[in-house]
Amino acid sequence: MRVPLSPVSHKLRVTATALGVAAVFTGSAFFLKLDAVKFFSRLQNAGGVLRRFMTIDLSVVGAATAEMIGSLAMAVAALCIGFFISLVLAFLAAGNTAPSKPLAAVIKGSAAVVRAVPALVWLLMIVASVGFGNAGGLFGLLFPTCGYLIKAFITSIEDQGTGSVEAMRAVGASRIEIAIKGVLPGAMGQILAWSAMRVEFNVAESVNLGMVGVSGIGAMLMRALGKYQYGAISAIALVMLITMSALEILVNRLRRGIRGGK
Repeated sequence: MRVPLSPVSHKLRVTATALGVAAVFTGSAFFLKLDAVKFFSRLQNAGGVLRRFMTIDLSVVGAATAEMIGSLAMAVAALCIGFFISLVLAFLAAGNTAPSKPLAAVIKGSAAVVRAVPALVWLLMIVASVGFGNAGGLFGLLFPTCGYLIKAFITSIEDQGTGSVEAMRAVGASRIEIAIKGVLPGAMGQILAWSAMRVEFNVAESVNLGMVGVSGIGAMLMRALGKYQYGAISAIALVMLITMSALEILVNRLRRGIRGGK
């Protein structure tokens, strides 16, 4: 049974926590050499910059929309390929379906390494190997997509427990039959929900890939930034905002529909 803290002990704990947070912030600011005076003195230029961004160049909206569709296509393609790869590897690594513990450990460890490396780094390595283009962007998204989905799918599969797996093994079912008929029906709702959530991440990453030369709206944004075309930047940002907002609404409805259908 947990003993409640006395008022004095509670105040001391709150004070210690506040002092600790303040110390961490002060240390971080000192390490970063933040100069608040210089920062606020430069805010006087913000008004002029904001006025430039308020003028939207409507002539680039059509081109920005086309590039945004290209980024969406790249994100969806990476998700579709990553979905099937991740699903197979997740069944080989989940605790209740793995045929080999060493194999499961290798898959989980590899997925953790992939997740730890940003998509931009994967893309840089791939571009250095195969050159620029949509293919490089696709594979640059594929690695982090698989790293994310493998962990999510393993969690979904392991949530089903071992009861149905053991029962099907007892009647002589094969591993494929156990996966398809015993585990997948119960886990599919969660698997689809995780996949729908990953779409948003892939689209955001596909925009970032424009910084290293991959086509899409990210590359268009970088060109506009390099030329200080404020009206074009605003138009591109508006297209991105509308697309991402619509995508978020769609993904949330899909997830609610998946959960409601369970």
